[in-house]
Amino acid sequence: MLAASVEREFYSDFPLILNYVARLIDDIDGAASLTCAAFRQVTDALRDREGAGGVRRTDVFRAATELSRQALRPKRWFRRRRRHHVELDGFPQPEARRALRRDTVQRAVGALSFEARAMILLRDFAKLSYDEIAEVVDVSPRKLIHTLDRSRAELSEIYDYIKF
Repeated sequence: MLAASVEREFYSDFPLILNYVARLIDDIDGAASLTCAAFRQVTDALRDREGAGGVRRTDVFRAATELSRQALRPKRWFRRRRRHHVELDGFPQPEARRALRRDTVQRAVGALSFEARAMILLRDFAKLSYDEIAEVVDVSPRKLIHTLDRSRAELSEIYDYIKF
């Protein structure tokens, strides 16, 4: 029964959590292993507890957030390998604008602190409720709303600064 529940949750939430981790650590190659490790960690914790109800999405997001934090800890932002900029040759104009906007948003999100990035991605990308995000990030819902508003304002300032 537990294995079927875990497998169902794994296949339904894996792409969402994989994208969340990839955006959080800005590395698609390392995101798959971190996402699998998060599911493994939650599954192992369920096996240890008796009478567990199943895999909760917030538990997996919490594990993925903590593993991402640990993966980024030894690195510094100025030592990260820079991505190549988007080439605009041969792109139709609307598609070029979308690609440029997407690249600018990704760079702006990458410039935020880890906590701010996690909160914004969990709310706006993963569409978790404020209570679920507060559980994942371990803050009170009231402080979460204040921090999320401040993080969005900071993201807007960074985006306005780096766009051209």
